[in-house]
Amino acid sequence: MQPFGHKRSGRFACWMLSAMMGLCSAGFSRAESPAVEVKALLAQAEAIQGQDPKRALVLSQRAYVSARASGDDSLLREAQKNLCLMTAQVDARKAIPIADAGMTVSRKTGDLSSVASFLSCKGYALDLQGKPGEAALIYESAVSTAQKAGDKEVLADALALRGENRHYYGRYDDAIEDLDRAYALNLELGVKSEQRYTLNAIANVYSDEHVGEFDKAIGYYRQLLKEDEASGLKSGVATARFNIASAMEMKGEYAAALAEYRRALQIDMGLGNPTAIAESELAIGALLVKLNNAAAALSWIERARMRFPAEDHESLARTGVVHAKALRALGRPREAIEDLLAAEQHFQNDNNPRYLAKVYEALSAARADVGEWRLAYEASLAYRETQFLLEKRARDEQSSRLRVQFDSAKKEQENRALLIENAHRGDELRNAERVRSLQRLTIVLGTALLALLTAMALQQVNKGQRLRALAMTDELTGLPNRRSILEFLDQELRAVPPGGLPLGLIAFDVDYFKRINDVYGHHGGDRVLRKIGMIVGQHLPPEARAGRMGGEEFLAVVPRVESERLWQIADSLRRALSEAQFEGFREDERVTISLGVCDGGPADDVESLLRRADTALYRAKHEGRNRTVMD
Repeated sequence: MQPFGHKRSGRFACWMLSAMMGLCSAGFSRAESPAVEVKALLAQAEAIQGQDPKRALVLSQRAYVSARASGDDSLLREAQKNLCLMTAQVDARKAIPIADAGMTVSRKTGDLSSVASFLSCKGYALDLQGKPGEAALIYESAVSTAQKAGDKEVLADALALRGENRHYYGRYDDAIEDLDRAYALNLELGVKSEQRYTLNAIANVYSDEHVGEFDKAIGYYRQLLKEDEASGLKSGVATARFNIASAMEMKGEYAAALAEYRRALQIDMGLGNPTAIAESELAIGALLVKLNNAAAALSWIERARMRFPAEDHESLARTGVVHAKALRALGRPREAIEDLLAAEQHFQNDNNPRYLAKVYEALSAARADVGEWRLAYEASLAYRETQFLLEKRARDEQSSRLRVQFDSAKKEQENRALLIENAHRGDELRNAERVRSLQRLTIVLGTALLALLTAMALQQVNKGQRLRALAMTDELTGLPNRRSILEFLDQELRAVPPGGLPLGLIAFDVDYFKRINDVYGHHGGDRVLRKIGMIVGQHLPPEARAGRMGGEEFLAVVPRVESERLWQIADSLRRALSEAQFEGFREDERVTISLGVCDGGPADDVESLLRRADTALYRAKHEGRNRTVMD
């Protein structure tokens, strides 16, 4: 998913469309007033922006020249705002001085709405240059200025841009709050183009790997794709197809995702947008790595790297992470580490946990490949800590959406109650008998309504329980997923009584799993992981629970267990797996695991226990694998 989509200003779209309709009925000529000419040019620019951004910029420049000649300061600012946005999409660097100049004049005249618009344009240009950290500060000013101005349209634009920026940094609850507000404002104002833009941004959050509502996101993307195809908006079609592909990839539907990425790239090539082309090429390269075709992937990734400008450090850092994965798959881990260390430096400076998590995960694997176990362990710890932060934010985002839904339902119920009360008072003024009749009817209807609401509530509860079960289960193995097992660990750790039996923790992963994938393909690796899920469930005590942490890593939590018994449980699991026969494997070929074991009590916390278990696991790896090590 691209960090930021193709932005189109709803404010311009709204009044330009009106201007266009007016001109169509009245007929345009050079004899018309400068204002009509300028607005007509801007409307034409807006109309072709999606198909031909360079031509749209030329029209916008002509409009700006005409507005300057008119001597109308208000008209000039409108033309300048449009010129800023059009310029940003063709050459983001050139949009910055336009925005700064517009802000200077607007501040002198006290036009806060225009100041906010120019701030939004400057932030958008910084985003397109790969400077989201600088853009974030500008968006904060844009939102606060738009609020002071009381301009809902400008505020909606600023909120939508800030929401996308917050999503990029993994601030899910804040992102949803901004995007929901922007969507509500555009709905109130009737600005359909911005409703669609904001809906796309909301779908991007839903399709994030830490939120995981991929089907819901794909539904929104397909709705937008249908509208863009009907309108002939090629850039919108490309963006929709790219985002559909990204969500499909997150679901594991790799073949379908690859086809959609290629369609998006074909459109991007026709439009000639180098950044969009690079994003599509990078996505195709990343997917080919997952499909075990790292050699082909490398050429796609390196082409994308060449297209990004040298000053776009953000895009180059993201490209470096994907490049490193391809290098590692080709048996070049030392080169991969160089890419990852450079990316780590950038994302640390930018305070971006979403991409730091990707860096640490890849860095841990690459360090292990070259036998740097201590450094691999440290990277693994950093990955777990960053993932924990992101998943907490995702849970906060879910709570935020539930609160919004509850408030909406509560407001609707209050409105219904008010209507009933008003009707009741009106009946009292007519006659008491009719009131009694209506009261009886109201009771019947109220009872029916209550029954209906109760049934709906129960249905929603059941649906919520099913969705939660799905959200907390690893689709491949059927075990609890990372979020679920960590919640169980936290819950059981807090339940350990002082002086009672400790809580046991077993961290384990599959030995030489990359080799299994290389020999048997990802489907073979998936079969191994599924069977491990079955065997683990059969060899743990009833009160214990195991979950998949990601990839080939698993975690088992064993409440109320003595240390010696905990080691026995873990080693029994190791032996059971080493003796198991796996489908498609040679009869004499075995799958083994390495296990790290520790226990703890009320004085410990989740992170300290995970750290100890990881330390023991890395010792098991270092000592030859297929063994159980107790911390």
